Amino acid sequence: MERVVNELLEQIKSKILVYSGIYVAESQLPALQAHIEKEAKARGMRPEEFCRNLAPHTPDFDAVINLVTVNETYFFREEKQFDFLKKEVFPKFAGKNLTIWTCCCSTGEEPLSLLALARSMNVNLTIYASDIDDDALAFFKAGHYSDFSLRSDGKKYHKLLEPYYTKTEGSLLFHKDFINSIHAFKFNLIQSELSSLPFFENADIIFMRNVFIYFDKETRINVTKKITQRLKNQGMLLFSMNEIGSIDHTVIPKELYKTNYESVYYFVKDSASSKSNAVVTPSEVSLKEKEHAKKKEKLRLEVEKVKLQKFTEERKPQEPEKISVAAPAFDAKKTYEEVCTEINRGDFDKARTLVQAISGADTKKYAYFMQGYVEYHADNRAAAETLFASAESICPDFWPAFFYHGMVLRDMGRDETAQNCFSKCKSLIADFGKQGQAGSVPYDFTLDEFSPSYIYSLCETFSTGGGR
Repeated sequence: MERVVNELLEQIKSKILVYSGIYVAESQLPALQAHIEKEAKARGMRPEEFCRNLAPHTPDFDAVINLVTVNETYFFREEKQFDFLKKEVFPKFAGKNLTIWTCCCSTGEEPLSLLALARSMNVNLTIYASDIDDDALAFFKAGHYSDFSLRSDGKKYHKLLEPYYTKTEGSLLFHKDFINSIHAFKFNLIQSELSSLPFFENADIIFMRNVFIYFDKETRINVTKKITQRLKNQGMLLFSMNEIGSIDHTVIPKELYKTNYESVYYFVKDSASSKSNAVVTPSEVSLKEKEHAKKKEKLRLEVEKVKLQKFTEERKPQEPEKISVAAPAFDAKKTYEEVCTEINRGDFDKARTLVQAISGADTKKYAYFMQGYVEYHADNRAAAETLFASAESICPDFWPAFFYHGMVLRDMGRDETAQNCFSKCKSLIADFGKQGQAGSVPYDFTLDEFSPSYIYSLCETFSTGGGR
């Protein structure tokens, strides 16, 4: 019986994957099984028959998709991107028309934040919001949110929302006219055709944040190519700030070019040939690619040198470990943010210089981890794998090292070892939670805008072979 149940669940997981690109986490399987058994019983069917009849674009299949969709969002998430919009983008549209499409809007906090900011700056915003999850869209249209949707990230913009909701104890109820100002609809980034979009104009800005980590490379390419077709010339495509460092010319269409405003990186479609602070021309991209190739070769030689040195040191007689005190000026969070900024700029040499400045026995785990993080984004997987493993060996509870070690191994096709890393990361996060320290999971500076529970859900998915 157990074998039959497992086979049914695998069939459903495959159908979900093909339809949506979503990989079902291990923790979601009991709920999925219970749902199948309940619905089959209500129809007087055996679970096997119910599963065979499940097909896309039917209410039963939509209910399954809604069940497994993970929605992790909040108002004014990634505050720096909203700073960029406020300082650089929206002022150019004051008193004018602006069109934005948030193509993975989840429960609606993102489009509501954008609309509130636009209205505060006299921008005539037409905003479209889509998602694959019917339940998330229904939640969005109801407009009833808990205080948990207001986090420290984005706090300085929270007042912009106040004119548009009524506050009750522990919750916010948004006014219907405000909610209805956003054109919300269902759209599947993988399966739906652009012709099914309920609008004809191309967007000035498209938001597609925090979904790439669930897609394989081929899906990333296809989805980005699809939505770029609905972006205006010189329009902007924004990903999550924690995703942008690993998104390059191998994923994006040729007509998109990566550029930045301070620490906020984004893509522009068909940038103008005249150079400005916010444009990178195709010739500059070509030159950067040549420079990057030279840097990669230089790094390869450096890595070989390090491996040889490590091989030699491992065979030296072991000396008593010397105890040193970490430099008091070292700030892991600040250094990590500086390293991430240089990675997003594509200046890997500068990022390496920042990491090399870390010294002291107590900070060695951070040095190895951040070195690995740089090499991971520089596409030097072998070097990154060694460095993350070194961070793990120094500090066995350093869960970010296990998470990114798993990501590297996964990219290298070493799935079994990768799954072990994700399992370890998952158990560490769970153990910290059991200690009753809600919100105080260590090394949280590496979380970016994600919550520990979100990373935990990813580890659950990847530790069972999902994500391919």
